[in-house]
Amino acid sequence: MQKDVGSVFIQIIDVALGVWAGQPASLCVFSETCGRALVLEHNGDLYACDHFVNKDHLLGNIAETSLVKLVDSQCQYQFGQAKKTSLPQACLNCDVHFICHGGCLKNRDETGLNLLCEGYQHFFRHIDHPMQIMCNLLQNRRAPAEIMHLYKPNSPQ
Repeated sequence: MQKDVGSVFIQIIDVALGVWAGQPASLCVFSETCGRALVLEHNGDLYACDHFVNKDHLLGNIAETSLVKLVDSQCQYQFGQAKKTSLPQACLNCDVHFICHGGCLKNRDETGLNLLCEGYQHFFRHIDHPMQIMCNLLQNRRAPAEIMHLYKPNSPQ
């Protein structure tokens, strides 16, 4: 925050700024639903997600069925919606749900909670104030990098 905004780019920070600014998450982990990070193997097999390359998540083979049909299949749709529909009430009531959306399905325990939940909560609450400042700068057609002036050593935060 003191010297790197605009010159060093960290994916989770960039994704968070987009979400705080009202855009959908550009990273599937933080999207409301899953379903667009598929895996195509060398033999043409298409899987629902890069974290679930197994027989339970095989959508089919593009030599037998068109890629569009597989990607837009009911099976893939249900896989994607499961991220949203399987969330426990604790997630739905969480103050950082708008950015986290329960995280990746691969990191959920038997209760539906993300194993990284505590860390996500701490991180997203920690960056809330700077994200709000940068969003305000963006809304006023100013560069988010202007936040660095506020975070100079010995500056009030």
